[in-house]
Amino acid sequence: MTTRGVLYVHSAPRALCPHVEWAVAGVLGVRVQLDWIRQPAAPGTWRSEFSWKGRAGTASQLASALRGWDLLRFEVTAEPCPTAEGERYSSTPGLGI
Repeated sequence: MTTRGVLYVHSAPRALCPHVEWAVAGVLGVRVQLDWIRQPAAPGTWRSEFSWKGRAGTASQLASALRGWDLLRFEVTAEPCPTAEGERYSSTPGLGI
């Protein structure tokens, strides 16, 4: 069963941005190019939003793929579908997921 969701990258250092895209592409199985804009709340970092479609459980896979970077702040959401409840994962450098 498919679901859809959103990846919110709240802040990432510029050097980490392509690695985030590669990690998301690895989970989704398609090329991903995020639209990055400067994050005014954290100078020197960038933010992005990305809507995705995938199998139920994709949100947890995305969160797992991104959790290893200490300087990354992100959220991943997934809408409920007939075979799975909705999901929301958040991660910050100090607290983890």
